[in-house]
Amino acid sequence: MKTDSTPCGTGPKYSRKTADERREALLQAALRCIVRLGVEKSSIRAIADEAGVSVGLINHHYGSKEALVAAAYRHVADDLLSQIESRVAACDGGPRERLSAFIDASFSPVVLNETLFRAWLAFWTLQAQSPEVSAVHKERYGAYRQVLEKLFAQIKGDAEAGAMSPRMAAIGLSGLLDGLWLEWCLEPETFTPAEGIALAERWVETAIDDPGSL
Repeated sequence: MKTDSTPCGTGPKYSRKTADERREALLQAALRCIVRLGVEKSSIRAIADEAGVSVGLINHHYGSKEALVAAAYRHVADDLLSQIESRVAACDGGPRERLSAFIDASFSPVVLNETLFRAWLAFWTLQAQSPEVSAVHKERYGAYRQVLEKLFAQIKGDAEAGAMSPRMAAIGLSGLLDGLWLEWCLEPETFTPAEGIALAERWVETAIDDPGSL
């Protein structure tokens, strides 16, 4: 998750920025407030103060707090998936090795990150209340799962694991990774990232060797 380190409430004033640059700066201001204050206290006024702009400018670009938070959610989710996919693309092996690269990336410092954890909790909180945020959650989770599903489909072709369902395998692994990530963020001493990787790899081997379990 990429956010700048400007303290909350002391954001830079805008001057001669393009519309895209202003939207990006507003997203960063929203993310800083969400991480430090939580969703409830991250009002449009608080975000405007953080960005050093008027409330009207936020309304002009996003229309509502929910739309701005939804855009921030998409921004963080896209950035995170992009970094994971980059690790997968850099792997020279076959689909099984690329899946291992995906798992390794899921336990990297980019993902096991307190700032990301706080932002994700805030997004999940609002997801139950906001149709805009809920739509982004469904869309980005779908994109994340599709990456896994494609890898499992390639593994199925190589290993001739005819009974394995790539869709169910992707749902199962994503659920396991989410659960391990949440547990580690809540209590890092429970297990090491290496142990988390080993657990996920063991699950994958079971899914491949015993496809009937899915």
